[in-house]
Amino acid sequence: MDCCSHEGPSRGDAKFEFQKVADGVYAAVAEPAYKVNSNTAIIESDDGLMVVDTHSKPSAARVIVEQLREMTSKPVRYVVNTHFHWDHWHGNEVYPAAYPGAEIVTNQLTREAMVRKGLKRIQDHVREMPAEIAKLKAAVAKASGDGERERLRTDLRLAESYHAEVTALQPALPTMVFEGTMKIYRRDREIHLLYLGRAHTEGDVFVHLPRERVVVTGDAVIGWTPFMGDGYPEDWVGTLDRLTELGVLTPDKKGYSPSDVRIVEAISRFRAGGYDESLGFTVYDTLRYKDALEPLVAEEVKVLRERLAGDVELERALEIVQAGTGPLNELIGAMHTKLLVAELRGHSRE
Repeated sequence: MDCCSHEGPSRGDAKFEFQKVADGVYAAVAEPAYKVNSNTAIIESDDGLMVVDTHSKPSAARVIVEQLREMTSKPVRYVVNTHFHWDHWHGNEVYPAAYPGAEIVTNQLTREAMVRKGLKRIQDHVREMPAEIAKLKAAVAKASGDGERERLRTDLRLAESYHAEVTALQPALPTMVFEGTMKIYRRDREIHLLYLGRAHTEGDVFVHLPRERVVVTGDAVIGWTPFMGDGYPEDWVGTLDRLTELGVLTPDKKGYSPSDVRIVEAISRFRAGGYDESLGFTVYDTLRYKDALEPLVAEEVKVLRERLAGDVELERALEIVQAGTGPLNELIGAMHTKLLVAELRGHSRE
């Protein structure tokens, strides 16, 4: 199988760049998409392929299958899900259909999370998409420029396409599970599937190739602050410490940035404070705060630059902003609590 550093086919918003990692090992790196797609790892052995993670929708998985068929006649024998989040397993159904006999593999904790939480979240997507589509239609109608209108129309088309896909989804749960370690020995390849502890989720799976010194980490190690809604900050570092013992991962000497550390600590306290799914409002909803804050911060930076232009050096401005984060956080927290309590009380009187 020969492939590296070129773009494969695309379908809708699913587009991947294939990069060679080692002999017979490839990463299909997903481009940004309206509904995010995970990256995929492809591991070739003498008699078949292993595919790690299957994206947010079947159409994205079909793009990978088309590319694999151009690259090799070998079948996919194993599909591994690193964790239960939607963008890593909703394309599972494609592989047994394309390659009869393909086994879907994860650990017991992840399969249980798929059943307990993942299936419900599929229905949440089905229920929430009409409102998202209606919002996009309204935005298209109000768009002031051709460029903005075209971008919104593209988003609308992709949203409608995703709604149709998630409504028709046939969730394919793993057919093989393991507890701590599962080892697969081929004539030319040794593959270890590992559970090292809780991190991004309760059941993160690491795929380790000891001879090649390659590890696939799912979302337990990524290049930015990861989604923490189902995470275990109190265990995460210990899990990664165990990963370092494999001789693959070398932590950055600088570690996490101070802001990342505060986010991790805050989410840990958030979970400990009782914000679980029984309350109906979970850490998963912190993404909404991020979405709401991004345009506010962009406007804030614009205003700051206008006010400070020519008067304060950028580095000095950064020092001032960082020094004021404590009082600013207290101000925003107090305002949010006041508005949230008032809104809840208003609904209680309805």
